[in-house]
Amino acid sequence: MANRDSGKSKQHQKKDISPFPMFDPGEFTKFSSRNLEVATRAARAYYNGMSKINQEMMSFVNARVKKDIESARAFMTSKNSESAFHTQAEFVEGAIRDYADETSKMMHLAADMAHETLAPVEQRAEEMLHRFDDRTEISERKSAAE
Repeated sequence: MANRDSGKSKQHQKKDISPFPMFDPGEFTKFSSRNLEVATRAARAYYNGMSKINQEMMSFVNARVKKDIESARAFMTSKNSESAFHTQAEFVEGAIRDYADETSKMMHLAADMAHETLAPVEQRAEEMLHRFDDRTEISERKSAAE
């Protein structure tokens, strides 16, 4: 009997000392709930960001199609080759400017989306790192006291 008791107390001591228990159902439930909350916030931010990107893309395409049609109409109604050339040159210049501006907008939207999506994950990682540090500190104090 004494052997069993000493074995249990050693196991109990190991459990108290370890900053990372193998499995604690209460802790697991609490972590799972918090992790699900973080994942939900990250997913919501991602979908909101993608919605903004899709809206911007559709607006851009609609505006460019209108400009393309106007340019084609102006080109087809040109009275001479010089007028046609200038219409074509204006079209190319405008398209390059529009696509460059749109690329910049899309990059900013993507960066904002990434930041907003990763913010809850980063916050959760910091929470866990602080928790591990606290548990390690407690474990070290217990070890030093023994």
